[in-house]
Amino acid sequence: MSSISSLNAPVTVGIVGLGRAGWILHLEPMSKLPGFKIVAVADPLADRCREAADLIGCEQFSSIDELLQKSDAQLIVVATPSSTHYSDVLKVLEAGRHCVAEKPLAFDSAEADGLISLAREKRLGLFVNHKYLHFASYYHLKGVIDSGVLGGLFSIHVCWAHYARRWDWQALKKNGGGQLNNTCSHVLSLVLPLLGSPVKRVFADLRNIKDAGDAEDHVHVVLQAEFGVTADIIVSSAMALSGPKWILCGSRGTLLSDGENSKLRFYDATKVRHQDVIDGAAPGRQYICEQLPWEEKELTADPAPVKQFHENILDVLAGKGEPVVTPESAVEVARVMDMIKEAARYCL
Repeated sequence: MSSISSLNAPVTVGIVGLGRAGWILHLEPMSKLPGFKIVAVADPLADRCREAADLIGCEQFSSIDELLQKSDAQLIVVATPSSTHYSDVLKVLEAGRHCVAEKPLAFDSAEADGLISLAREKRLGLFVNHKYLHFASYYHLKGVIDSGVLGGLFSIHVCWAHYARRWDWQALKKNGGGQLNNTCSHVLSLVLPLLGSPVKRVFADLRNIKDAGDAEDHVHVVLQAEFGVTADIIVSSAMALSGPKWILCGSRGTLLSDGENSKLRFYDATKVRHQDVIDGAAPGRQYICEQLPWEEKELTADPAPVKQFHENILDVLAGKGEPVVTPESAVEVARVMDMIKEAARYCL
C-alpha cells in the first residue's frame, strides 16, 4: 500500500449508495473532515441524491457507471448492497480511482484477492471498512495478551448478541444479508489477528431463528489456529440474554470484558513452586489441590493509539502513513468466511 500514488488535500470523493452505511458511516464523517471534498453521489433513489446535494452541494447520479463516467472524483466509496460489492469495487479500480469499500469486500477470498492484486498493480488505495480495528477495545485486548499477564493464550470466547427481529433487505440471502456478512465479518477482523497464526479448522452453525427472510440471524463458529489457539464466537440477534462480550483464557489467568472495561484474575508464575505429577495413589484419598496466589485487577481501555478510519485514509493518500486495515487482512477475513460457509453445509 505504501507505493500508491499520493494525493494532495482536499481529496475529491464520490459516494455510491446513500443508505445507512453510505450516509451515516461515510457521508456524515467525511463531510466534516477538511481533507475530503464530496463532489458526487450516486443512488437509484433520486430523493436521497437530492438530500445530499442540498446538504453539501455535489453532483447527482443514478448509478455507479454514470458517476465514474461523468465525475472525476479521486476516491470512490462503495456502500452498495453486499451482493454488488465485488463488481462495484472492480469497476472503481478499473476506472483508475482509489476505493473505500464497505465490508464484506467480496463473497469469496479469490475475488477479494483479485481486487487487491488489481489495486496493487494500478498503485491505487483500497480501504475496507473493518472499522473496529481502529477502536480502543482491540488495542486493549491485544495489550493484555501481549503483556503476558494471563500466561499463554489458549482460548478466546466472543459473544456479540442481542434480540431484535429484522425484515429489511439484509434479511435475504440473495442480497448478501445475514449476520455472517454483516456483524460477524467485523468480529472476525478483530479475532483473527489475536489468534497468533492462521485459522486451519472451523466448525460452523448458521441458523435463521426468527427473522422474516431466509438469511441467518444466529452464527456460532469455532476456529482453531495453526498454533492451537481456539476462538468460540457467537454473533446473534436471537439471544435475549448473553454473557460477557469477550473472554480471554490464558494458562495463568482469565479476562472478562465488554471491550472497554475488563476484570482480570491471574497469578504470578514465579510465586508458585514446580509440581511433579504423582503416578500412584492420591495422598489421603483426596483430590490434590493448592492455594494459588490469585490477583485480581480491573482495567479500562486507553484511547486507541491510531487515527479513526477516514483520517487514516487521508494520511495514506497523502503518503504520510500506512493503512490500519490492510487489504490483506480483508482477504484473510474472506478466506475464513469461505471456511465457515463450507463447514456450515455439514452442520444439521
